[in-house]
Amino acid sequence: MKRKTNQMKRSAMKGALGASTALALSLTLAGCGGSASGEGANVDPLVKGYDGPSVDMSGVSLTLTTSEADGLNLGSFWAADKMRQWGADVNVVVLTSTSGIQTMMAGKSDVASQGADEVILGNAEGAGVVAIGSPRTKQSYVLVAKNEINSVADLKGRSIAMSGPSGFDTLLSKYALENAGLSDSDAKLVQVGGSPDRASALLSGTVDAATIFLSGWEELQAQTDKVHQLVSFGDSTDFPGSAYYAKASYLKDNPTVGLGLACANLEANDWINSDESQYLKYAQEQIEGASVDGLKQLWKDATAMDMWPTDPSQVISSDGMDGLAKAMLKSGEIKKEVSTADAVDTSFLQKAADMGCGQ
Repeated sequence: MKRKTNQMKRSAMKGALGASTALALSLTLAGCGGSASGEGANVDPLVKGYDGPSVDMSGVSLTLTTSEADGLNLGSFWAADKMRQWGADVNVVVLTSTSGIQTMMAGKSDVASQGADEVILGNAEGAGVVAIGSPRTKQSYVLVAKNEINSVADLKGRSIAMSGPSGFDTLLSKYALENAGLSDSDAKLVQVGGSPDRASALLSGTVDAATIFLSGWEELQAQTDKVHQLVSFGDSTDFPGSAYYAKASYLKDNPTVGLGLACANLEANDWINSDESQYLKYAQEQIEGASVDGLKQLWKDATAMDMWPTDPSQVISSDGMDGLAKAMLKSGEIKKEVSTADAVDTSFLQKAADMGCGQ
């Protein structure tokens, strides 16, 4: 499955938000991968055929940014199509080298479906964004290591592959070390590259451990039995994996977008959970070079950890966002404490659930 590292985006994001005026002049969506559809456009039959509550979004127009399709963020594409079915003109832009928060602050998008850390990074620079849902509730990273390494504590003096100093995988590796009573200097953090590169380095024996995507772990297991999982960050943390977010001012002026997206979020989660075969068909449509066996195992593992909940209080939480902000502060991802009191708003999800969305 094709998935790119967020390292370049995260590095570029730091310090860039303060220059949003210049960014607005220089950033163009032509520099990103993208796809668009408008009101009345063809809706995927797999989306259209799933009946449930609806939100009248006639006359609504929005641009939503997201990352490339993979087995865990399919809900973003499904939700966009569902909102089109409800009458909205939804332009989906797939970002490959620019962050969602940069694009939003440049005035080029309305809503983002991106890593939850972007909410923290943005608000650290005064972006005033709020998360209202999540297409991927749990962290989708796992820490894997050679079989001879029995615990995280055994990584003392060992090498761990990382994308780079600012990579989110690096933050999680440091978090695991700290929880095991070690400091990040007790292990050797080796810059390797994206998740596929880190998996390859572990497979070849170049490093002793690596934090990689869950989807990459499914593929790695098919290639070797000489490595095993030490930590599933989806199980060991309550940090949100990704978030649907927008400026608070935008949501205040466009409550129909907030409600429609929340309903589509819950409906997408319910659809994914309820039918593996439909999920597999949709995934193969959306993901270039998707492995059916890999997708089957990914769906099994992700549903087991409740990756796509339909309880509004579990989709995204203030506590999880606060924990993420504290971890980012400790790792140096942000330089000052960021209040998360207003960074999560579950009222749209609750209203949607009350309407029967995803229930």
